[in-house]
Amino acid sequence: MSRNIYTQEQLDFLRDGYKAQRVPELTLKFNEKFDQARTEKAIKSTLKREGFKCGRAPGFRKGERLTYSKEQMAFIMEAYTRMSLDEMTAAFNRKFQETKTVKQLRSFTRNHNIRSGRTGRYEKGNIPWTAGTAGKGICKPNSGSFQKGDVPVNVRPLGSERICPQDGFILLKIEEENPYTGAPTRYKHKHVVIWEETHGPAPEGYVIRFLDGNKLNCILENLGLFTRAESLQMTRLGFGDVPDEFKPTITAMAKLDAKRFELVRELAD
Repeated sequence: MSRNIYTQEQLDFLRDGYKAQRVPELTLKFNEKFDQARTEKAIKSTLKREGFKCGRAPGFRKGERLTYSKEQMAFIMEAYTRMSLDEMTAAFNRKFQETKTVKQLRSFTRNHNIRSGRTGRYEKGNIPWTAGTAGKGICKPNSGSFQKGDVPVNVRPLGSERICPQDGFILLKIEEENPYTGAPTRYKHKHVVIWEETHGPAPEGYVIRFLDGNKLNCILENLGLFTRAESLQMTRLGFGDVPDEFKPTITAMAKLDAKRFELVRELAD
């Protein structure tokens, strides 16, 4: 937002008002005086951009002019320990004949570091409202409650496929116990399933890669078994980005590099 959106009168009002009021109160006064609908964020940005300073530290300060009287501040500090914000706002307005909103009082408590002391959790010994209502028809299952044996409509059948959002590989739903959840089915990389159907699991230290670099082409003829060192060198040499005619060359170079590093380590040992 550029400076010319604010008139000089408005900027003067913000500069002077910021010395006496905090951003929430200043925003309300600004909007009332100039018939605007500026947000607290917009006013705060303008104050920062124009270099206007309030000269205050957080909390109450002697001599600071506030839109709340001492009696009202004392009421808020006491009431907030035993009422919700909604209840406190209603009680505040009744007592002082005000029209404050919940948002205004929330901003006031935050700006002045007023805490309710509540954790939001049930305390030890709390008795739930449903205690003693069993069998009285007060709480009943809703019409959409699951019954034993029900199968959710979004359960996908065996053989279903989806793209893994983390690595972009195709995942295939198979009948195999999930090692993480114990479920009787799981999703597994499709290319791994296809390889294992013919060759069995890859040996320790080996990985299955796509010979054409296309991880969606899961036919057996497009899969190859490589050591982790070879696979690392293929990635380092940009295997996935080179044209197809250069991929066999990159593969051969990766195998040579991996073997060379292995021999260097053996000699060093």
